[in-house]
Amino acid sequence: MTQESSIPSPRDHLGYEVGEDRKLADWPEIVAYFELLAKSSDRVQLSELGKSTEGVPLIMAVISAPETIASLDRYRDIQAKLADPRTIADSDEAESLIAAGKTVVLVTCSIHATEVGATQMSMLVGHRLATDDGETVREILDNVIFLLVPCLNPDGLTMVKEWYDSTLGTYYEGVNPPFLYNTYTGHDNNRDWFMFTQAETRLAVEHCHNAWHPHIVFDMHQTRQDGMRLIMPPFIDPIDPNVHPILQANIAMMGSAMAAELTGQGKAGIGINVTYDIYSPSRAYQHYHGGVRILSEAASVRIATPVELKVSELTVARGADPFQRVWNHPMPWQGGRWSLRDIVDYDDAAVMACLANAARYREMWLRGFHAIGADAVAEQEGPTAYLVPQTQRDTVTAAEMLEILDFAAVELEEATQEFVADGVAYPAGTRVVRVAQPYGAFAKTMLGNDRYPELTHYEGGPPVQPYDNTAHSLPLQMGVAVVEVQEPFDAKTKPLTAPFRPKGKVAARGKGKAAAYVIGCETNAAFKAVFRLLADKVPVSRTMEALDIDGGRVAPGAFVIKGGGKRDALVAKIAKSESITVASVGAVPKGSLSKLTAPRVGLYKSYVPTAEEGWARFVFDEYAMPYETLVDRDIRQGDLRDRFDVILLPHQKPEEIHEGQSVADYPLDLAGGLGDAGAKNLRAFVEAGGTLIAWDGAAQYAARHLDLRVRNTLDGVPDSEFYARGSLLRVLLDTRHPIAFGMPERSVVLFSGQNAPAFDVMAGEAVGVYPPHDPLLSGWLTGHEKLADKAALASVPVGAGSVVLMGFRVHFRAQARGTYKLLFNAILTGAASG
Repeated sequence: MTQESSIPSPRDHLGYEVGEDRKLADWPEIVAYFELLAKSSDRVQLSELGKSTEGVPLIMAVISAPETIASLDRYRDIQAKLADPRTIADSDEAESLIAAGKTVVLVTCSIHATEVGATQMSMLVGHRLATDDGETVREILDNVIFLLVPCLNPDGLTMVKEWYDSTLGTYYEGVNPPFLYNTYTGHDNNRDWFMFTQAETRLAVEHCHNAWHPHIVFDMHQTRQDGMRLIMPPFIDPIDPNVHPILQANIAMMGSAMAAELTGQGKAGIGINVTYDIYSPSRAYQHYHGGVRILSEAASVRIATPVELKVSELTVARGADPFQRVWNHPMPWQGGRWSLRDIVDYDDAAVMACLANAARYREMWLRGFHAIGADAVAEQEGPTAYLVPQTQRDTVTAAEMLEILDFAAVELEEATQEFVADGVAYPAGTRVVRVAQPYGAFAKTMLGNDRYPELTHYEGGPPVQPYDNTAHSLPLQMGVAVVEVQEPFDAKTKPLTAPFRPKGKVAARGKGKAAAYVIGCETNAAFKAVFRLLADKVPVSRTMEALDIDGGRVAPGAFVIKGGGKRDALVAKIAKSESITVASVGAVPKGSLSKLTAPRVGLYKSYVPTAEEGWARFVFDEYAMPYETLVDRDIRQGDLRDRFDVILLPHQKPEEIHEGQSVADYPLDLAGGLGDAGAKNLRAFVEAGGTLIAWDGAAQYAARHLDLRVRNTLDGVPDSEFYARGSLLRVLLDTRHPIAFGMPERSVVLFSGQNAPAFDVMAGEAVGVYPPHDPLLSGWLTGHEKLADKAALASVPVGAGSVVLMGFRVHFRAQARGTYKLLFNAILTGAASG
């Protein structure tokens, strides 16, 4: 009996063909099929990487020749050595490892859950490689170790399938779900690959990337229905300069070869070198770890429902022109029926073309990988290192930054003696991150303050829009002091390993029994401690001015808890778990104190799903901050003030907030936004003493629809005169204001630039303003003079309450941790005043 006859096909398992119209295999069926493959074939080994956010298994199939599968530890060791040439004795050993090794290819499917094709396809490619004995498959099995993750977002697949099935046979069949297709991040789950906040990201990085050091990572996506049929590399400019030249060349080679193969098979509409750049590290982890990351973007359907498109219905977007027959799009698609099966076929062909290339050029991939590692550990021109002083304003967030670097396999050191770098003396205990190490490119990208190249369509013309943010500096986003060192230096150091967080403790400031406890508000962790105390109904007050307590000066905004009883043990427990230092004092502080209450927070969730709302929930859950979700009808219903002290409007386009989903696309109960009734009720909520907090696009909505006495000075300004995209800008804060308590006067904000506002404030307080000079610290900013002295953060009175407007992304993707305190302060201030 042949392998093919003894191993059930996906059709045998599912009862229908993969990609059949209106049919989606769900996650348990897909897991069961890969379990069946692993049980039936000695070419397949299946492992569970761990549990997703919602607790379902995230799996990876390893597929190769049986003799390779039997020796996977050996090949993993070869990869680890080639990844770090310092572990290789000499060139002879290097040649031996290159000769023995296999090309490691990681394919990840459908991280965006509505892009279902790749996950469905994964069963077909798994079956073929487990059963086919043809020459092409044999060459792949003999030369490649294929790591296949059938779905990077299984929770989302379940959500999407349930939604899609509920629409079958209705007028709304195949419309995208009116909710995020991931617990927190939605479409942003592929922007988490340098912060590592989500369970799925961490599992993939730890067990796929760091464990196997793949030469090739192929990330499979879908895009709009009405463009090219499949887009692949080469990528467009710009490319992050920290991506090694060998990788840049290999990306171009691989993408072009795959496109040529698919075009040769008669697959129309294949495009390369359009739309996507590789400047941002958001989903490009492997570019800083010795391998290429390529992607494909197949034209979508209505989830699993086919579409009919005439050529005239195709559209041009972001440089992708489906009409033109040119070098990077040689065979335009002529329109017609496009189905899930078409996506599956294109994806299947793309994976096989990738694997065939990896097999055919095995030696080239391994030799290039080794050369990249050798270059990484060699001495380089500046910067040579980054120094992280132990003394930080927010020691816990600084430790979080070190945890990020450590998780990305960056080597960290700690100075054991004083040393001098670039003419400056640094004490023992200073953390050292050298660039000359295997993954120094990741450290350099994440710790540097790069300026994005300002690309325009023509001189003086509009900008060539970046695909993603133009700034990603961890020190700037997180508010961590880091020093870039240019020249080589000598320092006696020891390896720095986890734990990185300071030991939390209660420190006595005076003699005698603690009458009270004081927690400074300079750390984000202090707010988590306070939210936990308030949840336990422990009374907490806040200093509204600087106070002298037991001979020490306490800054405005410090939290005060009376001692005694069970509180002593609870405070000590929380101090330890949150890694903060709590001062115990001999007398309850006197002076201007404001009593805090557990905030009653309503978080707006539009039926036009926005990742910003999901990230807000993630941050609030991480910080034990209570909230209740409000959908459009809740706000249109009114009676908000009796239930809430604070309502949050996360960033979203103003028209999406006001108008919501169209009744042409969604049932009545999911259509319509806040409308005039919702705006009226929000204003009534504020007039009655509530606090409304809105940021970025939502701040524009609030200013416009609540008739606030502010003016967005960027409204209507063309891109040719003012442009930014995910840039990090300087902001000057009034730290005497409660919203800015605990913040440095000279702070940094993430300015999205995608129609983000800046305000003239006619009534209210400008809590944060842009400086009169160029505020750009990292990224891209054209027309900086239009921000000069304008408000980035304002508190506007309305009746007995106030509206807090933030013209920036205050918690952006859980990256902008340096501005978390502004959001937490605004919430606590609103709850206290309410």
